[in-house]
Formats: sequence, structure tokens, C-alpha cells
Amino acid sequence: MAASFRHEKYAKQIGNALTAQRMNKNLTQGQLATQLGVEQETISRFERGATLPPLSRLLDLVEIFDISMHEFICQCAVSPADHTAALALKLSALSEDDRSWVYGWVIDICARLAVPD
Repeated sequence: MAASFRHEKYAKQIGNALTAQRMNKNLTQGQLATQLGVEQETISRFERGATLPPLSRLLDLVEIFDISMHEFICQCAVSPADHTAALALKLSALSEDDRSWVYGWVIDICARLAVPD
């Protein structure tokens, strides 16, 4: 995979995660821009994947969204291993009974959706 293609892919994934988190907090692009001390167009460029936010901005964003960098990055990822890590993080916050219930539910759903070879 060419470096520029990977860069675009990651920029779009981060942009999608940023949009989801901003909407989850019921913030407009303008409100988020004000909190970051940037122009609204900067947030728009981040969300469209036209520009990757620098690490310092990512740190500010996860603080505003009150999530860990790990949680934010996992939301951006698309590989099965990344999704597994994100689910494990969510499950770790549950009681043992609730984890068992969710685990059983996920196994059932996966069995129903599995495409036979």
C-alpha cells in the first residue's frame, strides 16, 4: 500500500472518529473549534480527512471528549484485532455477569451472520 494512500485512509478514519465523538458530545464544528482555539474550517478539514490533526491537537481532543487516546484510536481502526481491543476495553467496564451476557449475545450474532465457506 503506497504511503500516500495509507495517509489518506488514516486521515479519513480519524476524521470519521472525530465527527462521531463531536456529535456524541452534541457539539457543532464551531463550538469544538472554539474549545480548541482554532477556526471552524480546521475542524472541517480534520473531519473530511483533508488534514491529519497533529498529536498535540489529538491530545486536546481526547481531553475534550473525555476519552482515552487508546479508545479514540481504536474507534479509528478497522482491523479485526483493533476491533477486538476496542470491545475488550468496553467489556472490562462491565460486571462479570454483564460481560458473560454480552459475550453470549455476540457469539450468537456472529453465528447468525457468519457466511459459510
